[in-house]
Amino acid sequence: MKKKKLFFALFTATLSSFLGGCGMFDSSSSEDAEVDPLSGLPFSAYPNDAAVNDSANAYLATGLMLTVHPGASYTISFDADSNYDSPKLQLYRLKFPTDSTYTYRQIRNISAKEVDGKWVYTFDCSENDRAYWATTLLGDDGSYYRGKVSGFSFKGVGAYDSHLSLNLIVAGSYGGTSDSVSLDSLSKMILEGFRSALSGGGIIVDTLYLHHASERTDLATSYPDNKQWQAGKSSDDMFLTELGGWPDSLGEKGIYYALDLILVHRIESAGVLGYSILFGGSLGGGTGSTVVIGTQYYTISPLIEYPQKASEIVATTVHESGHFLGLRHTTSTMADMESSGDFSNKEDGLDDTPYCSDYLPFTASSSTLVKRSDVRFLPMPRLVLSKSLSSCPDASNPMFPSAVDVESTGFTVEQKALAKATLELYKH
Repeated sequence: MKKKKLFFALFTATLSSFLGGCGMFDSSSSEDAEVDPLSGLPFSAYPNDAAVNDSANAYLATGLMLTVHPGASYTISFDADSNYDSPKLQLYRLKFPTDSTYTYRQIRNISAKEVDGKWVYTFDCSENDRAYWATTLLGDDGSYYRGKVSGFSFKGVGAYDSHLSLNLIVAGSYGGTSDSVSLDSLSKMILEGFRSALSGGGIIVDTLYLHHASERTDLATSYPDNKQWQAGKSSDDMFLTELGGWPDSLGEKGIYYALDLILVHRIESAGVLGYSILFGGSLGGGTGSTVVIGTQYYTISPLIEYPQKASEIVATTVHESGHFLGLRHTTSTMADMESSGDFSNKEDGLDDTPYCSDYLPFTASSSTLVKRSDVRFLPMPRLVLSKSLSSCPDASNPMFPSAVDVESTGFTVEQKALAKATLELYKH
């Protein structure tokens, strides 16, 4: 199989090596023609994402990036076009040898099965860790499929259980809360907040481990307990990635694969309470494995620092961890759409979460796509916005993009199901 090299603008540091191979349920001939992914791979798709994703429909045939996980089984489907024969789905494994380049190698061609008016492709993955693949569609004339692609769906069934533990890692000194809640008490509140929000959804939150970054002998000088850590200012890495994957040697067995929640003094961006990568994809360290929360925040105007109440910190921690588990904002912000490049995703696509049309400053048409080359990693912040948003129909949902003075109603049935399906994909 041929290997090719392309230049690629990355959002973040070099990704880890990709190991293992991938087996397909289909055993199509390797003699089929190849139609390689076009340069750039400007859009990504994530398993079980319910959003509209016009970008996936537009780029499946010529090059769409997929996030895949070890041991998982996957299905890609889209509406059959009666004017064309079903194309073959071609899958390519991507590697990122440097910060600025990627290479790709074809894995296999997969034939479609027609089911209820859709063309359906099934495959599984035996990678050893999270990996990135690319798609193309091979038409019967040996070139890119020219039929219409609509109704794209990417489903994944994971190989792991639905148990989750948490690491609360304090970077620098604990900033305290406006209601003077101790760190131990805040830890207990976060654990209870997770259990309450996810109750009845099948995810079992086992425990929370409390750590100080200064405990890490390899990093202790970087995170002194007497220093207020400001994410985005105290170091170049806003996500404090090096604190992810807490070593088992510094605690109980299993800590390494707990979800790493990094508590900092504040985030050096006005109006931001916390952030995570959407579909973070990695428990046990690596890019996108950390959720960052501030105990204080800057107001947007004027620029003044304010401490948060403990309950507000808990709400932000649950919200950002929801992103890590595949949950989008119930109502998209312009920043959400601009960072993904896909303006069709005005909301999360779930039937049981309303969205706030009065809030969204939406000006582009629903099919607008802005080509991006860094969309594997979508940072999703929780913001301090107008209190008037409390009238939005989704204001009480934990995934509403703004902090509002409304009592949370917890995750919906569909949100819990999506979070569980995502967790079961992540190696742990």
